[in-house]
Amino acid sequence: MRPGRSRYRRGRRPDSDESGSRITLPTRPPEPPMRQVGKRLVLAVAVLLATTLIVWLDRSGYNDNSDGTVDLLDAAYYATVTLSTTGYGDVTPVSDGARLTNILVITPLRVVFLIILVGTTLEVLTERTRQQWRIGRWRDTVREHVVVIGYGTKGRHAVATLLGQGVERSEIVIVDPQAKVIEQAAMDGLVGVQGDATRTETLLRAELPTASRVVVAPERDDTSVLVTLTARHVDCAS
Repeated sequence: MRPGRSRYRRGRRPDSDESGSRITLPTRPPEPPMRQVGKRLVLAVAVLLATTLIVWLDRSGYNDNSDGTVDLLDAAYYATVTLSTTGYGDVTPVSDGARLTNILVITPLRVVFLIILVGTTLEVLTERTRQQWRIGRWRDTVREHVVVIGYGTKGRHAVATLLGQGVERSEIVIVDPQAKVIEQAAMDGLVGVQGDATRTETLLRAELPTASRVVVAPERDDTSVLVTLTARHVDCAS
């Protein structure tokens, strides 16, 4: 089946709809949570040590209200309270050089430190925005791809055959109703569309109207018949 350009392509479709259909692009395996926390902890300690060193090297420009001098412990204390809060005022920069360093170096380090502390939230928001951008770009560029409906035993064999014929992984789109199956397809480097392939909306989300081939490979024969009829309907409407 070689569908042409369809009238259904007018307008931009959302990444998911009320039927539960959604697009998943190829992803890398996520890092274990403890490793992610460990990386952020190392970065936070590195920023704290760097700030402590900066203050201690310029200790003559600072004043401690308790004894008038700043040692390494005072520098570490100042760095800690400055990065985590606005400071308590007991250790303060008094020279022009120390104040300039606070403006140009320590304040940016404070921002970096706070970003590390809230890194999980920012990472989630950034990843969501990046994923939406990638999906939009994929929709605008996908052409002459192969839609494989079903990623069970038959679907996997079909994908292996396509890869053996020289088809690139980026040119294969998997459609399956199970979320875990689509996640596995993404781990395998394939674009996945989770949803019921007997629904026109799901096949449109897989950009079937611009596909070069459609492989119908569900595990059940009755499902294969329904999917084939739906695919033909989309093809005839194009």
